[in-house]
Amino acid sequence: MATPGKMKKKKKQVEFTADNIDNTAPVKKILEDLRNKNVQAYNFFNYNIRQRLSTKKTLPNFHFIVPGHPLNAFSDDWDGQLFTNYFEQFPYKSSNPKILTTLKHSNKTDPVTELIKAKNDWQRQWRYLKYSTTLNNMLSKYETLNDDVVHCPKHLIEMAKHWDSDPDPHFDSSYNWYYAGHGNLQLISIQWNDYLLHSEFSKLSLSEYNKNDRSISESPVATFDCGDGINILETICSSQNLVALRTKYKVFILRIVTDTDEIKFEEIKRAQSEIQYTGISFDGYHKNILYVTTLDNKLTIVNLDRMKGRSVKLKSNVSPKNNWNTVLSSERGFYTHVSTKYVTLYDKRANGIVHQWGDLRDVTDELLCNDVTSALPTETPYFYIGTNHHLFVMDMRYSHTQNQKARPINRWTHGMQCPPTYLSKCIFGYNKDLLCLSSQWCEDMCVVPNDYDGMAKESDIINVTIPFRPPSIINTLKKARQKLLCHDLYNPIDARLHTAITGSLITEFDEKFDVLMQNSLGDISCHTIFPNHFDIFMEDDSCESLNEWSKSYKLDKKDFVVTSIVDISDVWKSLKKVPDGYKILDNRREKSKCNEEEIFETFENEDLDEGLLELWTNKLEETVDQSSFALNLHFSDSDEDGK
Repeated sequence: MATPGKMKKKKKQVEFTADNIDNTAPVKKILEDLRNKNVQAYNFFNYNIRQRLSTKKTLPNFHFIVPGHPLNAFSDDWDGQLFTNYFEQFPYKSSNPKILTTLKHSNKTDPVTELIKAKNDWQRQWRYLKYSTTLNNMLSKYETLNDDVVHCPKHLIEMAKHWDSDPDPHFDSSYNWYYAGHGNLQLISIQWNDYLLHSEFSKLSLSEYNKNDRSISESPVATFDCGDGINILETICSSQNLVALRTKYKVFILRIVTDTDEIKFEEIKRAQSEIQYTGISFDGYHKNILYVTTLDNKLTIVNLDRMKGRSVKLKSNVSPKNNWNTVLSSERGFYTHVSTKYVTLYDKRANGIVHQWGDLRDVTDELLCNDVTSALPTETPYFYIGTNHHLFVMDMRYSHTQNQKARPINRWTHGMQCPPTYLSKCIFGYNKDLLCLSSQWCEDMCVVPNDYDGMAKESDIINVTIPFRPPSIINTLKKARQKLLCHDLYNPIDARLHTAITGSLITEFDEKFDVLMQNSLGDISCHTIFPNHFDIFMEDDSCESLNEWSKSYKLDKKDFVVTSIVDISDVWKSLKKVPDGYKILDNRREKSKCNEEEIFETFENEDLDEGLLELWTNKLEETVDQSSFALNLHFSDSDEDGK
């Protein structure tokens, strides 16, 4: 604060021009000179590239569209110049998605968003009760009369009752992380045939899948039901045809039994816990090991040969609230525990921590809203993790002697509105992966290619591919309605197509790639990603296909019931009456009468057909007959001329 009587010293504005810096110097030296010579320009530069701290006021803004800088480290002598193809576009296109399955569960609600809606309703009522308590000063009315009797306001009793009615005290998130992990859609091979292993509600299905025409059999070859109200949250399958299902409090282990004429599921083991399960996965190197994690960071290592489990308490300083975590196989002698804040490498023999990486906040642009929401191991030392805004590639190689630790080596900004909950990949070429990220929002899906050779280069000349976002099923619906399709007003499919996604996978076929996505009601859609030069050969019948699919969507007819009748007598009395002396007809425009003299003068002075004058001079009966006769003559004359 300035001293009274003294003028506040005005900041000197420094002009920043190219003459002030050495444009041939490395970028590191330019920044050092900029910090010493021009603080304002340096602060402006720092403001644009520094990490952002979103507050409650700025959090609703669309900060997910702000691209982050890649993590490719440039050398100290980099001159700041990027070659032309630094940001490389994805050289592929995508067709509009088509739904492959038949429509079912027409009158059921989305189980993924049920918990989110119930939690929002509970929080809304809780905020209202707290506001009412503060407004009425209920806490001051709480009195202790004696050791046995207290005087408690009714409002506080209602607050305690409402607090106990919390649908899930451990859940408070914008997406349902109970469904995170591997998802409920897997592609497996049985006796050289392709099958889709998919789950909706409490039912597991095994359906034939044809990659050539991208078709799914209408009736599954095998099914398994977990029981009423026990929704399947995660579905995985091993190379030994073992299937594991994760529900909220139960884990089912099944075996796919193949006979000569049928395929069926055989239940092997069923486990139950009082704490919510958060993740399941098979070990990629030891085929008889299953990892099961719970909300309290407890790991159970199940030996599938003996069907016995061994419990391990994983170390974590994270609160159980929104504590999604899972264990994945990373290397032969290690497994990786992934939580929202940490990626921890454990030794399989001693079950002890080898290395823990918790520097996520140092490599993200948004500090508060970047948590790990998905992970995907590979056959290489690299490991993929997805956050609210970014996709990271981590090098999990660890060496105590060489002082080498796990670290992220590349980053993409996916630009999705919701956190990515599902990661899948396929081979994109030699030493390349094509990754597919999808969230639970139906319009959030993107594909990203990753070149391992490019990451290994120690050079400033590298390429960064921008994530490609194919059109969504909502885009197909909009195009169909532009063609006047899918317009049944009594059975609209908008809400059906907005159902939450519970699984996705990407497969390779010839030179094209197919992305399959399943929602919580069992609808499976397919995107076909093809090279740019295939565009003239691809036929787009997605609108017609969606229209045929929507014809079978019928909602239950509901009767309109009068719940109440509003008394409008007071409103009726307050209505103003029309004044008695008000003439309503005076506002109407008078009809102008025709002046016959002007009509006769027009025919005399101008060259007009005399037949039109007969309409004014002849009687009505004669006019109708003669006009009809004249029309007949006219057409007959034209016919004769045509002959």
